[in-house]
Amino acid sequence: MKIGLRIPGTARELSFGDFCSWCAETGFGGVDVGPVTAEIKAATSAAGLEIGTTDLMTLGGLFGTDEEAAKAVADSKAVMDAAVEFGATKLFTVFYPPDASKGRAANFARLQETFGPVVAYAEEKGLKIAIEGWPGGGPHYGCLAVTPETIRALIAAFPSPALCLNYDPSHLIRIGVDHLRFLREFGHRVVHCHGKDTVFDSEALYLHGNLGPTFGKAKAFGEDWWRYTIPGEGLANWQAIFAELDAIGYDGHVSVELEDFRYHRTWAAESEGLARARKYLSKWV
Repeated sequence: MKIGLRIPGTARELSFGDFCSWCAETGFGGVDVGPVTAEIKAATSAAGLEIGTTDLMTLGGLFGTDEEAAKAVADSKAVMDAAVEFGATKLFTVFYPPDASKGRAANFARLQETFGPVVAYAEEKGLKIAIEGWPGGGPHYGCLAVTPETIRALIAAFPSPALCLNYDPSHLIRIGVDHLRFLREFGHRVVHCHGKDTVFDSEALYLHGNLGPTFGKAKAFGEDWWRYTIPGEGLANWQAIFAELDAIGYDGHVSVELEDFRYHRTWAAESEGLARARKYLSKWV
């Protein structure tokens, strides 16, 4: 295993080459990127970093009209072709229907009609699609492949070995799903992990329940009664997580996804959060 990271917002103030150099100097072994280009490949290689995942954020059209779905398939194939050209093997995505008000069941039914060509092309090219279980936002929480119920349905609909998972315990904890049982059930499908945690605020939960604050705004990356945090400062049992990962022979990246209001908005703050997260995870990696 190696500790990697997703690129936080203010890192884009640096050149990508300088960012990669910072990652290597800080002890990271990999970086998750957008669609791979020659420049991205050159910068990561020069810094001695691996590409953890390349983003496949082209799937929204699959939930739309036939014309929109066809374009989404074509765009997805282009991203996959670039991944193959530059040696990336894992694609990161989220099933985020543009119209969540249709409901998860209806959007899943449409996905069953349109996703097949994307999965088949990934399998043909020897790629793995790592689906993250981000729940989405209220009021619909419309993302798919988030809960065991929907992941079981997705695997039944598309049993291809190209269909895989990104494991992010923070999302599971947020919605009340046992993050260790999840890994025991679906660990054989996990090809990428996020290093992120979730914490609950009992005082905020007392003040406004799970409705969120009436006056003012919730802190970034949460709804006040819950929020995302760096690993080791939330409720995830990282020692048990790494034991489970070792048991299934996981040999990929654990990528820090920095979503913590305390390390936000400036590169000084975000770089500190990334370094703290890496130091904590390095206990096991």
